[in-house]
Amino acid sequence: MVGFLLAAAAGASPVTESELVVMRDELAPLVAEIAGAPFESLPEIVLADTRLLTRVVFEEQRHLLERAGGDASDVERDAQDTAAALAPAFAGKYGFLDHRLYIAVDGLEDALAIQGFPEWLLRPALRVIIAHELVHALQDQRVDLGHSVLAADSGDAVMAFNCLVEGHAVWVHEEVAKQLGLDEAAAAIGELLGTDAPFRRRMDPREFQQRYVYGLGRDFVRWHADHGGTEAVWAVLGSPPTTTAGIVSPWAESESPLHFTARERRALLRSGERLAGPGWSAQSEPIGDFDLRDQLVRVGADLALADALRAGFNTRVVGGAMAGVEVQVLRFDDAAGARAFVQGMRRQAEDQAELVGRDPFISATATNFDRVRGDASAREAITVSLFGDAVEHLGKVWVARGTHAVQVVLVNSPASDRQVALSIESAFRTVE
Repeated sequence: MVGFLLAAAAGASPVTESELVVMRDELAPLVAEIAGAPFESLPEIVLADTRLLTRVVFEEQRHLLERAGGDASDVERDAQDTAAALAPAFAGKYGFLDHRLYIAVDGLEDALAIQGFPEWLLRPALRVIIAHELVHALQDQRVDLGHSVLAADSGDAVMAFNCLVEGHAVWVHEEVAKQLGLDEAAAAIGELLGTDAPFRRRMDPREFQQRYVYGLGRDFVRWHADHGGTEAVWAVLGSPPTTTAGIVSPWAESESPLHFTARERRALLRSGERLAGPGWSAQSEPIGDFDLRDQLVRVGADLALADALRAGFNTRVVGGAMAGVEVQVLRFDDAAGARAFVQGMRRQAEDQAELVGRDPFISATATNFDRVRGDASAREAITVSLFGDAVEHLGKVWVARGTHAVQVVLVNSPASDRQVALSIESAFRTVE
């Protein structure tokens, strides 16, 4: 998603579209100079509101999902859901379908006010945002953003590309701000985006994602600019990293990431399918650095565990809106990493059991899972009582053996403990 995300509400704005055009025309030459590439043409600039941005995001999401071969009914629904969730948060958006630059002045104005920034900072901040979005227009003219997203062969590759294009835009807009004396505005935008916020064990998932995409993405681009100039940056944009591990460690990006083999992936898919009910649908894809860190953040585990990840694979089997199974296999540098992952998940399960156990409508337990041989194991079982006799069941099982850890998540699944144990054993036999 190419855009500038901020949490903001609607409000009145004194800034006109004509004024935004003047800012665009003034900023474009400097953006081109810093980025090291000329514009073929300048994008039309549009003063936007949430309704317009929702339509733009919806059209883009529908385009991408259709080109990816999604089911027609799912495409429409998923595009609507994404647009409804994201559009209100945009202060700036480059439309890669219509090549327009959308600026939501009201959103930025309110976001600055909510954070206590002075009113006079609005126009300097708008200049920073316009510089950011102009970079996306320049990227699109040189590497075709829509095509590049569709060329990514996994969710992790899409996230890596997102980090790259957003990080490039942040790096350029910060350099523009330095040259124009917009340091306070750039600092305010950086604070709103969380580009330099510290990673913590427990942080809001949205805050973590913004820090990862905008902050680590900028650091990745800065590293390439420092070591090869803008030519190196454009070379990477033309041949982007295929994993988020490459974003975190740009100096190692050229090394081939370790993946499970095609045979292993097929076998791991079957290990997940054996836990499914009749008629359930399955899909699978690699787990990347971002996926694992996001998971660790959500449970308050040590983020350093992700540094030891060598490969990951996830099988998701869905039986409806409220039923599904996931089997996740992680390969670490050593056995200590696999054990630490399971032990971290166990601590979270124990904390969760103690916390929710105070609720009369929820029961939770955290114990070992001894049905499979392993170096460490844990299980979590949560039951939520709803109205009448309705209940929801959530189960999680973790087992570490050697350098691998297997995680099984069960949501209202018919799978028995024996079936879970067989699935885990099958996964270990596949990868050992």
